[in-house]
Amino acid sequence: MTDGPPKGLTQPQSGVPEITGIGAPSGEYRDARFSELDAQIHAAASDRQQRPAARKRKRQRARPPLPREVRKEIARCAQQLRPHRKLFMVDSKLRDRAARLLRSLLPPHRKRGRPGIDSVTKAIRLRQKFRRQYPGEKPEHIWKRIYPEAIPGYASMDRERQKAERLLLRM
Repeated sequence: MTDGPPKGLTQPQSGVPEITGIGAPSGEYRDARFSELDAQIHAAASDRQQRPAARKRKRQRARPPLPREVRKEIARCAQQLRPHRKLFMVDSKLRDRAARLLRSLLPPHRKRGRPGIDSVTKAIRLRQKFRRQYPGEKPEHIWKRIYPEAIPGYASMDRERQKAERLLLRM
């Protein structure tokens, strides 16, 4: 083995300075054009360290403001909670729980599940009413009283249609 330069690398000619900088391992020679790029990279890196990064703000959608009366009422409620300030300072989650409770108490209360069918709802109410009115009557007779009131246009239907509507109602 020889102690000369590795294959492919030539000794620098006189007048061409040896370039060492970011990313250039010692003992390796680089072209002079890279020295300017190295200086720019070094300047940009030091500039980044000196100046904090600017954060981009997330844009929020414009929401309609609360009505004035509602805002005043909420502020009044908050003022009434002022004597309990120490509780809110001790428990950091208490504010969230209080807001959740307030939200659950505000209208409208939605009914869970699918919306009811009007004829079925009417039939249920009529059945309860007729069972109280006629306690000794058989269920078939009670249902015969319910059908004309719960099914719209029941009297004008033919027998087959009436039978189909009765089955649909009692399903």
